[in-house]
Amino acid sequence: MKQMAAAIMNISKVRLKFSLLEFLFFGACAAYYPFIVVFMQTLGFNNTTIGTIVAINSFIVIISPIFWGIVSDWTRSVRKVFVLCISVASLLLLSLPFLQSALLIGLLLSLVTFFESTLAPLLDSWVVRGIKDQPVKINYGGIRVWGSIGYALMVYIYTLVIQETSVSAIFPFYGIMALLAVILLLRNGSEEPLVHLSLRELKPGRLFRNFRYVIFLIFSTFIMIPHRATFIFLPNIIESVGGQKEQVGLLFSLVAISEIPMFLISAKLTARFKPIHLIIASTIFFALRQAFYFMATTPFHVVLIQFTQGPSFALYLSGMVYYLYSLAPEELKSTSQTMAASISFGLSGIIGSFGGGWFIDNFGLRPMYLLGMITSIVISLLFLTSFPIEKLIIKRGSIALCKEEQGSLFD
Repeated sequence: MKQMAAAIMNISKVRLKFSLLEFLFFGACAAYYPFIVVFMQTLGFNNTTIGTIVAINSFIVIISPIFWGIVSDWTRSVRKVFVLCISVASLLLLSLPFLQSALLIGLLLSLVTFFESTLAPLLDSWVVRGIKDQPVKINYGGIRVWGSIGYALMVYIYTLVIQETSVSAIFPFYGIMALLAVILLLRNGSEEPLVHLSLRELKPGRLFRNFRYVIFLIFSTFIMIPHRATFIFLPNIIESVGGQKEQVGLLFSLVAISEIPMFLISAKLTARFKPIHLIIASTIFFALRQAFYFMATTPFHVVLIQFTQGPSFALYLSGMVYYLYSLAPEELKSTSQTMAASISFGLSGIIGSFGGGWFIDNFGLRPMYLLGMITSIVISLLFLTSFPIEKLIIKRGSIALCKEEQGSLFD
């Protein structure tokens, strides 16, 4: 009985720690991601300049999470890497309100991205690894939902702050939330594996010899291109239908709110369906999201569209973390998550930001959503065809192997 009580108490501590960490981390992100484009627009930067800055940062997203993921697996410590990265990113953001030059802002945001972009995939990997061996099952969605709650609540609060002050006034709040997260981690320790491997023994390149992992990277990159472009240029669609840029914060709050129901039911979904089935189902809503933006004519339409975030991205994320976890060997669990995030979000960010900005300036905003819808449909169909192709490759490989073995018997 005492052992059972101790186990339940440990589960409660694990759930509380990760839930609070999700809340604080995404509460910090809410002071940065929803408003950085608005901040640059208030400085008078055009779409191409903004797109270029975001594209450069997206290029860094390709490199940074891979680097920090390998460091995390090598040191066997997500906690130390997380504390270092979020602390440095917070200090860098404090100087952002004092800059006016596009060049200096671009350089500063590049440094912020190098440290900040690895945090979400590292946290995903840490949560999945930390809850998998608990005696009573804890689902990822039940933890991740607190990130959406923190994001939704803090975006709303930051929007009120902006209305009373300015956009630049909210960046210090990132540091405040990050400081609380660091205090939480330093006081509570971590559940880190004890096995230590050298970089040579880790062999992260093994992931690229996994057919299913590589195919998923290609798919996730292309499905995210229109998704990233939509979020980067959300202020543009708001203005085009008669809204105001200041409303972007409220829209991002609705985005996070729409994720909450999906994360709450993700435990039932992951118990009933395979992770890959959740990913495939989400692609339908990614395509619909683009179609709805293409047809939107009023601010209210844009508001309603934000509720597709739950069945699209939240559903996709719920399946993705478990799918990637199942594909990677134990010693590369963190690397598999950070590498997938860096490549898919990095490349999609480059194309979606720079390409999106150029496309809007040359062809207009609505044609971008039409192209996004077509891209989502085509890449989803190609992803589905990869499964029978994989089976065919395996079948032919098995036949070839049998022929070699039969030939060797008669040599």
